[in-house]
Amino acid sequence: MICAVCGTTQALKHRLKFNVYSCPSCKLLSSDAVFDHSFVSYDASLREVGLKELRIKNFAVIIAALKKNLPAETIAVKGLEVGSGIGWWLEMCSSNGIACKAIEPEETFKEYHEQHNLDVVYGFYPQAETGNEKYDFIIFNDVFEHIPGIDNLALALKNNLKKDGLLIINIPQSDGFFYKAATLLNRAGITSFLERMWQFNFHSPHMNYFNRKNLKMFVSRSGFDAVRDFKLESLDFKSLKLRIRTDSKVSKSKAFFITAALTVLNPVIKASKPDIRVFFFKNNETGKAF
Repeated sequence: MICAVCGTTQALKHRLKFNVYSCPSCKLLSSDAVFDHSFVSYDASLREVGLKELRIKNFAVIIAALKKNLPAETIAVKGLEVGSGIGWWLEMCSSNGIACKAIEPEETFKEYHEQHNLDVVYGFYPQAETGNEKYDFIIFNDVFEHIPGIDNLALALKNNLKKDGLLIINIPQSDGFFYKAATLLNRAGITSFLERMWQFNFHSPHMNYFNRKNLKMFVSRSGFDAVRDFKLESLDFKSLKLRIRTDSKVSKSKAFFITAALTVLNPVIKASKPDIRVFFFKNNETGKAF
């Protein structure tokens, strides 16, 4: 495989359900995974309970930063979310006076979207119709790492963003505690944790795993200026067990054991490099493609 960041040939690193490759130059991790268009891989009800509180907390932090980093002359903020899922980000935007629409490949939550008057177009970005609208921001919330062929995204993003508009990428990190721990367990012959980090048992697996340095390299060379980035919380212990059990292959007893272990390790996790970061990039209208 060829590295999407620097063009170096990647080397095979892990043989899992799908193969994982590593770039010897910039350390980008990539997989040869494929998207399962059946959209069936997790318990949606458990997903909502297990993730909502953590996501809402992180979204509030992102919105506060968004407001501070928009151009001063911006009056009515309008955004686009790529991959809305249930629609929590859209609801947070609405409660903060921000107009935001979304493109979402799944219709699993269509009824919820309609009941809550959420503006969602169904399909894949950038193929799904977005019109000729120019947005103040485009955001990927735990979505960018799932997209294949990311080198083709630049033109669409730049066309859909206003000058000085913000590209926001909320994304897991390959040098965080959990990914490193899963890698160590894989070396010991326990593959399930690394499989879970890549979400290979879900219909939408990870195609890439970035770190802070190579994501900035990747986006900045396409006419986007790095503005700021910071860590986000990766755990909510009150709902952690349910979050773990969104993977139907994880038993109740295993979920209990993992939750207990992570509770003990929490001080170490907090002292380690963050598992999730959010990045803000400004569209400077130069550059070509990723």
